[in-house]
Amino acid sequence: MPRSGHWVGAGAQLPACPTLRSGCGGGTAPSMPRSGLWVCVGGTGPSMPRSGHGGGAQLPACPAPGSLSGPWALPWSGFLETVVDAPGGRGVTRLRQLGPAAMGGSASQLPRDLLGEYQELTFLTKQEILLAHKRFSELLSKEERESILQKRVPKSKILTLPELRANPFRDRICRVFSTSEDGDGSMSFEDFLDMLSVFSDSATSEIKSHYAFRIFDFDDDGTLDRKDLEKLVNCLTGEGDETRLSESEMDQLIQNILEESDIDKDGTINLSEFQHVISRSPDFASSFKIVL
Repeated sequence: MPRSGHWVGAGAQLPACPTLRSGCGGGTAPSMPRSGLWVCVGGTGPSMPRSGHGGGAQLPACPAPGSLSGPWALPWSGFLETVVDAPGGRGVTRLRQLGPAAMGGSASQLPRDLLGEYQELTFLTKQEILLAHKRFSELLSKEERESILQKRVPKSKILTLPELRANPFRDRICRVFSTSEDGDGSMSFEDFLDMLSVFSDSATSEIKSHYAFRIFDFDDDGTLDRKDLEKLVNCLTGEGDETRLSESEMDQLIQNILEESDIDKDGTINLSEFQHVISRSPDFASSFKIVL
């Protein structure tokens, strides 16, 4: 079977990436008592006073939860606080148990041997694969569904999924998991499965952190530099006048992140350094998820 994607599952090796893509974070000024920075994607979080950042300015609430199951928590020691579910946010939404009848005609459209192979190559269960097949097919016209495995869905349609449209990193997610040679962020069904596999409960922390790094590496150069970190923070706080950090706040925040994470002191965070930070967060793997 031709596989256009980079399979990540219990029965597959993590591929070598010639160019790793990296990430983002947040932090607090030294005068702050290490209370951390809310890093939320799937839940609404309270605004948090930053005593060291401009006389009581507040970090805005996280983006609307949409259908994401919970926040992504990035542990930059005192600078970022691991949040399993921000106060007032939505609880974890578990996968619905769907049998063939509930799946409509989706089960019959996916050959049994192919279903087994997808299960072997990803972290997904058969029911999760069938549900993914159903959701992906709904993005295609009736005529296109006849050859679903050969079709690509434009990024604009992928981002209509409620599980992605509220995510501030939605464009980066499409970029990382798309195998389109045009770089347009479109997805094949196998790209779609690959994405869901990484964000599933069963994926390992190592694999999740690998792909988190790639998502946060906005310029795809294999390191998280100051520009990447600034974009990451802006994604989390929003870029409106009321929520955007001042230049001095941003500089202080990024400096704190680098002091905490940049082990070799080269001014950037590489994959190993990022994974070292993630290893200190027991909640990262469970919070880095998207559930259909």
